[in-house]
Amino acid sequence: MIRTLAIAAALSFCAPLMGFAPEDTVRYGLATKVDTMYAKWLVSSSERNWTSQFKGPIDTLAGATLGVSDEVVKQRLAALDRRTPMDLRYTPDVKNAIAMYVVRKKDLVARVMGRGRYYFPLFEAALDQYNLPIELRALPMIESALNPLATSPAGAKGLWQFMYATGKLQGLEIGSYVDERSDPVKSTDAACRYLMKLYDMFDSWELALAAYNAGPGNVTKAIRASGGKTNYWEIRPYLPRETRSYVPNFIAANYALAYGGLHGIYPDMPPATFFDVDTVQVTATLDLTQAANHFSVDHALLKVLNPMYKLNVIPAPRDGKMYPLVLPKAAVASFQECADSAYAASAPGRSVSSPASETASEAPAAAPTPAAAPSTRRTHTVRSGETLSSISKKYGTKVSDIQKWNGLRGTTIQIGQRLVVKK
Repeated sequence: MIRTLAIAAALSFCAPLMGFAPEDTVRYGLATKVDTMYAKWLVSSSERNWTSQFKGPIDTLAGATLGVSDEVVKQRLAALDRRTPMDLRYTPDVKNAIAMYVVRKKDLVARVMGRGRYYFPLFEAALDQYNLPIELRALPMIESALNPLATSPAGAKGLWQFMYATGKLQGLEIGSYVDERSDPVKSTDAACRYLMKLYDMFDSWELALAAYNAGPGNVTKAIRASGGKTNYWEIRPYLPRETRSYVPNFIAANYALAYGGLHGIYPDMPPATFFDVDTVQVTATLDLTQAANHFSVDHALLKVLNPMYKLNVIPAPRDGKMYPLVLPKAAVASFQECADSAYAASAPGRSVSSPASETASEAPAAAPTPAAAPSTRRTHTVRSGETLSSISKKYGTKVSDIQKWNGLRGTTIQIGQRLVVKK
């Protein structure tokens, strides 16, 4: 009862902030439903409203330079529209947005489509997992131009342009070393869950997209200003200026993906595609410079494949959470052979330097030391069905020793994880 009263009081407090009065609850059913859901979300998660930054308004003069008839554009969009539950309709603004993408921003679209060779399979797998329209893969095109390090003036980051509060609310880690808003896998999963939440609020993909850009509060205000209409195209005049361009740009991005080749747009090939890389789990602190040196991978490519590590360092596992390292498939064997030496070189307290700075060091040469005794250090790759207990028995060690040597706080291990099992 106390909790119910608290929520009711919070909703009454949020109501004037979100632009509606009690009598509106009778007049505007969908808007009131969304306001209630969103206000509960605010109260329970301390979420704040935000506005995603868009790249720019539609160029209303671009339509004259498209080079194909309106009828052709209509037919092509109709073909796309038949394949999706989304409303990919033709309008003059959509035509102008298409012209902006395939004429005015032709070079940008070529670069973005090239990056899509890496990111689209990842997006499509997540969208399929959540049973969402495949056309949503175009959303990061207009949000970030498929740049995982993109940062808006308002502070939104990553492929899907999450603000700090929104990313935290969706379970993304944002800290000094790791920003999962820039992690292609984690941020895509978060975006799918967030889009599902918005669709549940509005029961319309176009309104969900508008809310992704402007926030649910602005969309419900537009619903009220329109007299209670619940169609994006009918409430569009009442939305913020950039949101009025958002859905037309989304439709144009899908058109460019499907028909860009007919306008002479050819993807710029990325340094790696989704099928050229693999992911391994890191079991200790790993500096990406050391990883590049030890695993014979170009450092710039390693940074492109692992954009979520802000300081070029992958932290050691913490509270049972392990961090991934994305590598070219050809380098996975080197990782398996040289991981221990890379971890040792990256250990806290050691200064990490590039090969060039090492050769230029002016420190005096160390005196020769006696040869060390052969190391008894052994590692083990976790297989299906194995536990720390069974592994410790296999090598005649203690579970507590394996935990200490590998920085484990619990007993959770993963298939494929490399563990130090004897020193």
